[in-house]
Amino acid sequence: MKASIILNGNSNGTMYITGELVVAVDGGADELRRRKIIPHVIIGDMDSVSDDTLEYFETKGVKIYTYPTEKDETDLELALNYVFKHGATEVEILNWQGERLDMILAMVGLMSKYDNVIAISDKCEVGVIKAGEKGTQTLKAVPGEIWSFIPLCHAEFLIEGFKYQFNGSMDITAPIGVSNVALSDFVKIEVKNGKVVFVRWKKKPL
Repeated sequence: MKASIILNGNSNGTMYITGELVVAVDGGADELRRRKIIPHVIIGDMDSVSDDTLEYFETKGVKIYTYPTEKDETDLELALNYVFKHGATEVEILNWQGERLDMILAMVGLMSKYDNVIAISDKCEVGVIKAGEKGTQTLKAVPGEIWSFIPLCHAEFLIEGFKYQFNGSMDITAPIGVSNVALSDFVKIEVKNGKVVFVRWKKKPL
């Protein structure tokens, strides 16, 4: 089962929700209400969602799980724990972009715990591939797209199907994997050791 987790970002573009289980994280519920989408669950400490939205979704039968503001987990971590506990095998994170760089970095860290979580916006996709059973992946691409590969924090990996081929070790202090260019409809990433963040720009960045 695929789950969709909607965060409290600032996406004003198109949002394609493809999961069977839809979870709004805190203020992400306001965005879903604005788009007239009913989630299955709302999770968080409710410090950014409006009371009107909570009351509205409560009348729609949406399950609401409220946690203390002072806690060790981020709201996203609570949502990830929930969806995997309830049968999710893959997860898309939506509406994640915004000015909270710290939250985005924390999101990438959480994603690196799993093999099957990707953050998607109308402009780009972000994922983490780590060495192991799913360390080799073939992904869809469009020739001319910009891709970047950033190790966490050191990794040995190879990439194929790009203008600049790479097969070796890379350290985050020398991030030479930034701004590569896809050459084919499918690209290959094989992580032999460590973890690698990839960013696929579906729309050319500024």
